[in-house]
Amino acid sequence: MGALPEQWPLDRRSRYNGVMHVFELTEVLSTVPDVEVSVRRGALHVHVPALGDTAELDPDDVDAAASIFVPTRKAAVQLDVRRGRELLPLIVTEGDLVFTPLYAQDLVERGAQVTVPAMPGLIAYSEMHRDVRAFGRTVDAPGATLDPPMVAGTLLAHRCFVGGAVRMGLWPIRVAAWWEYAFARVGGSAPTAAFRADPIWDDLMADVAEARRRQAAEVSE
Repeated sequence: MGALPEQWPLDRRSRYNGVMHVFELTEVLSTVPDVEVSVRRGALHVHVPALGDTAELDPDDVDAAASIFVPTRKAAVQLDVRRGRELLPLIVTEGDLVFTPLYAQDLVERGAQVTVPAMPGLIAYSEMHRDVRAFGRTVDAPGATLDPPMVAGTLLAHRCFVGGAVRMGLWPIRVAAWWEYAFARVGGSAPTAAFRADPIWDDLMADVAEARRRQAAEVSE
C-alpha cells in the first residue's frame, strides 16, 4: 500500500486560531487551484473535481486553517478539524485531499485479535482509491495466490482509509464499491475480524448498491 509521508514539512502561514469565520475559511481555501469551495445551508463544501467527491464540514468544527508547504511544492491548505476529543488534519491540495485513517480498534468488535499492516499517519484520497482498486483487481488476477492473513489485514486497513475519509465529511462511493467487491470475493476465505455495527457504513454500502443498480440499468438500455 502506498502512502504519503507521515510527517509533512509545514509552513504555517496565513494561520487563523480560535473561532473560524466562514469567510476566513473560504479565503484561505481559495488559494488552492482545482478546488471548488462553497457554503450551503451553513456547511462548508470543499469539492475536488479530480476526485469526484466533496468534503462537507461544519465550520464550527474547524479550529484553524493554514497555508502549508507539501512535498509537491503545490498550493495546499491544512484545516484542523475537531472530531470528538481529537483535532485532526484535512489537507486540501491541488486536485487531492489528505486525511488520517481511522484506528483499526475503532472498527472491530472489542477484544478482536487483528493484524494490521503498517498504517500511514496520513493518506491521500487518490492514493486510497488506487490502493483499494488495485487490491480489488489483484483478487481477480489469474493464478493469484493470496495469503489469508495478508488479505484480512489489507481489507481492514482499506476500511480504515475509507472510514477516515467519511470522518472528514467525504462520501467515497467508488472506493467503497471496490472494497465491497474485494471483501465479497475473498473475505470469507480470510480470517477477517468482526466489524462493529456502523449505520453510517451501512448507508454508504446502500449507496454503493444503488450506484451499481443505476449503472446496470444504463447498460441495459
